[in-house]
Amino acid sequence: MSPSKVGIILLTLFLLFTLLAAIGNCSNGVNSVLRVNVTGEITVATTTMISDALRLAEAQNVRLVIVTLNTPGGEVGAVQDIMNLFDNSTIPIVGFVYPPGATAWSGGTYILMATHVAVMASGTTIGSCQPVNSAGQPIDFTKYLNALTALMQNHAILHNRNATMAGLFVTENANLGPADAYRFHVVEILADNTGSLLSQLENFVLVHVEETSGLMVWRLVPAGNAQNYTSPLSFGNISQATITDYTPGIQVVFLSFLLNPIISSLLLIVGVFLFFIGLKTPGWGAEIAGGVAIFLALIGFEAIGITIGAVFLFALGAILIIAELKTHIGVLAISGAICMIIASLLLFPSPQWLLYYQVSQQIQAGLVIFTIVMATLFSFIVYKAAKARLSKVKTGREALIGARGVVVTDLAPKGEIRVSGEFWHARAESGAIPKGETVEVVRMEGLFLIVKPVKEKT
Repeated sequence: MSPSKVGIILLTLFLLFTLLAAIGNCSNGVNSVLRVNVTGEITVATTTMISDALRLAEAQNVRLVIVTLNTPGGEVGAVQDIMNLFDNSTIPIVGFVYPPGATAWSGGTYILMATHVAVMASGTTIGSCQPVNSAGQPIDFTKYLNALTALMQNHAILHNRNATMAGLFVTENANLGPADAYRFHVVEILADNTGSLLSQLENFVLVHVEETSGLMVWRLVPAGNAQNYTSPLSFGNISQATITDYTPGIQVVFLSFLLNPIISSLLLIVGVFLFFIGLKTPGWGAEIAGGVAIFLALIGFEAIGITIGAVFLFALGAILIIAELKTHIGVLAISGAICMIIASLLLFPSPQWLLYYQVSQQIQAGLVIFTIVMATLFSFIVYKAAKARLSKVKTGREALIGARGVVVTDLAPKGEIRVSGEFWHARAESGAIPKGETVEVVRMEGLFLIVKPVKEKT
């Protein structure tokens, strides 16, 4: 093949690939939707997942991202990061409280208010957005409460929603079902599945307009009014879009496990107990396992998230347990366990967590029960070790002192006896002892057992 023909073929392929790429990057040529599911507590792992999903959505040039919410809330830093991701997204975000009966409490409601379109399914609930303290009760720190109220209301205003009702989610721990949320203009659409959501969305366009105050806000307006706005974003034919579910990677799965507040707390408790059990047993396996567990727990708590008071209590509990290893009096171990229980309650939840208070109380109860079980197990191990250390040696020649045997050959004064099935050279302590008599070992002198006769009681 001549060089000219090769050049023509390469040029043709280049132009073909360029054309395909242009078609692939055309915003109106791809009718696809990416769906991301947020379940359980909201942590840094959730932020990582959302960030990855939005990058994927941009790479695939999808028209819409649907974020389903079924969560009791989560860490306030992670919640704010997700809200910021939505604020800066070039792709419209739909927040969908789903499936029917699901909840988007606390941190989940903050996230819902940051989406371009808010949707709820039948039987779902949003609200209870006031943070709780270490006792599981609503926090009344005015400065902190005001900041979260403003965060909620400002995002409601940004998306043309009822800012007054949004504020009540925080200040009054208000809760709304789908009907009331729609009536109070907190959500825009009610739907029980993704198909219904997309079909209803076709009747609207999303616009970014300037208010009289000069601020830009998002509005979902009827498609018939699209001509009144500049550059409206149409959802035409989106009900026919291809729906792709986002699958988290290994990193997100691992972080979700490690950053789960229950897992992090349990890792810390198990790690401490394993470390000190290792000090009481031969080898280094338990110490290493305990150290790794503690290290992972500190990562899970993001280190700085552990309060000084909680760390102090854990340290005090550890010191008391070490003292228990030396004293074996029992009280120190109980005191150390109590310190750890209190530390666990301080560690979670903190004001940095936005969780429904009943969920918070359930987690606390689980941590207390688990700590008590581990303390009981540890105390049992210490008791058994102390008992073994204090027990009399039952092997070797020292164990023969006080043992009884039978004279095999006359002791006059030397001969042989049988003790515990073994034959020993023996010498009578005084006088002579005939064959067949029962004797008791008094002491040892060299290779001889010194014995005396045992007088049978009548």
